[in-house]
Amino acid sequence: MTTDIANDAIKADSNQASSSKTLRITLIALIAILSCYYLWVLYKAVTPNVSIAYKAYYIKNQTLFWQPKQPKLTLSIPSSLNVATRVPYLSRAGWAEDAYNNARLLSSNGGLYFTLPKAEQKNIHLTVNVSTPLSTPLNIHLNQWTGVLTPTTQANTLVASIPYNALMAGDALQHFTIDPPSPIAIKHIDFSYQEDAFAQQTITASHSQDSAPVVNH
Repeated sequence: MTTDIANDAIKADSNQASSSKTLRITLIALIAILSCYYLWVLYKAVTPNVSIAYKAYYIKNQTLFWQPKQPKLTLSIPSSLNVATRVPYLSRAGWAEDAYNNARLLSSNGGLYFTLPKAEQKNIHLTVNVSTPLSTPLNIHLNQWTGVLTPTTQANTLVASIPYNALMAGDALQHFTIDPPSPIAIKHIDFSYQEDAFAQQTITASHSQDSAPVVNH
C-alpha cells in the first residue's frame, strides 16, 4: 500500500514536471512568434510599400507638393521646370509655398528631389532663370557633388556644368540644392545635355517672352 502511494506520488510529480515543461516551451514559442510579428510590423513601418513620391512627401517631409501622377518623381533630361507651378520635385525646405509674379521665392538652402529614368552618360548643363539680375555666383550641390552657378551676360540667367557621375544610378532619390546668400525669386530651372547648351540658352531666353511656360517631364 505504501509502495503504491509512493509510485502514485512519483507519477504525479513526473506529470507535473512534464506539464510545466510543456507550458514553458509553449510560452517560449508564443513569445518568439509575437516577437517575430512585432519585428515584422516595425519593419513594414520603417519600409512601407509606397511610392517614392508618397514617401518623400508624407513620410520624410522632403517635397513641397504631393503629385500622385509622378509616383517615382522621374525627371527626364532635357527638362524645363517652371517653379512657379506645383512642380512635384520642389523641396519643402527653402521654397515659399505660394508663387508670386510667375516666380517662387527661395529664401534659404533648397532645391529639388528627383529620380532619373536611366543612368546618365553625358554631362548636364544647368540653367537657372531668376526675376532680378544677380552678379555673384551661387553655390549648388547635387548629392555629394558641389559646384557653382555662374551669372552670364544674358540678363537674369545663371549656368553651371554638372558632371554625369554626380548623379546616382537606379531609383535613388537625387537631391539638388541651391545656397542663396539672400532670398531670390526663381522662375525656371532647366536641365539639358552639355552639347545642347547653346540650344538650352535659346530656350531660356524665350522664357522672358513666355508669360505661362510649361513644365516638361
